[in-house]
Amino acid sequence: MLYFVHIPKTAGTSFRLGAERYFSRDIIVYDYGKESPATTPLVVDTLYDEPKDFWAFREACQSKNAAMVGGHVNANRFISLFGVGQTLTFLRDPLQRMASEYAHFVRHYEYKGSFHDFYSRPIMHNRQSKILHGVDVEAVGFVGLTERYTDSLDLLNARYGIEIPQREDNRGKKRLDAVHEISAEDEAELKQLNKRDIRLYEQAVALFDQRYTTHQEGKPWAHSRLVEVKPGRIAGWAWWAGESDDPVDVEVWANGKHLDTVSAVELRPGLCRLLPPRGGYVGFHLPVKLKPGDQVQCRVASTGQWFPLKPRRVPKPEGK
Repeated sequence: MLYFVHIPKTAGTSFRLGAERYFSRDIIVYDYGKESPATTPLVVDTLYDEPKDFWAFREACQSKNAAMVGGHVNANRFISLFGVGQTLTFLRDPLQRMASEYAHFVRHYEYKGSFHDFYSRPIMHNRQSKILHGVDVEAVGFVGLTERYTDSLDLLNARYGIEIPQREDNRGKKRLDAVHEISAEDEAELKQLNKRDIRLYEQAVALFDQRYTTHQEGKPWAHSRLVEVKPGRIAGWAWWAGESDDPVDVEVWANGKHLDTVSAVELRPGLCRLLPPRGGYVGFHLPVKLKPGDQVQCRVASTGQWFPLKPRRVPKPEGK
């Protein structure tokens, strides 16, 4: 069962309607809020009326043979029910997404305020990173890009063995890749207000480029993250996208030299709520002797996939 985190104005409606065409609307469960006509009744019955019973919701989805659960929800709402590997979303350039959402509010909700009034509200700041808060982008089963929607569908369909068709729905511009004009003044302020979203998007683009290249080369992709870099220890986690439960062998490099290769087989309790593969036994660590300023990077041994995408420097001890 797929779990679709629908971030507003990221081509999510196009994806949702494509999914309905492929799976059938009858076996898709939506949560767009209690009052939304798009929300499936069993969602209201189990999650909006008291007592809220998320496990009963999951069981109801299984009984319904649901193919996908989705909606305008934060990733954490259902990720512990369906797992991070089955979770998918799309991200978009934060400034363009904001301009698109403003146009949507003007067009559909008769919003009368200015663009500045709209994006100045705190609730609108860093919308994408807030929705994914608490879930590392490297761990999410699939993260597509609105600006590369066709490539995203190709990757997504290959990852999950499905054939969702491409659509372009609920758009204010003629094409998904059309650009909204933003004044230099608004652009400068938007960049200040949405720094987290900009960092997230830049990271997602780099990860997508790497993943797409890996796909074209016919190699498996590994979800991977270097979590800890200290003078005496490095640690992280890694697992294969897809069905393989084989451990990922990780090469650890420092200052351009291969230090050692370790297997990602250690328990990471903090990840278990995400239902990662191998029951959470996806971690690795390596004792090292490094000094502040040294550069550390890891590589998947069998495919050459580097992570993080740029080396991390060993930090100076706190207080120095």
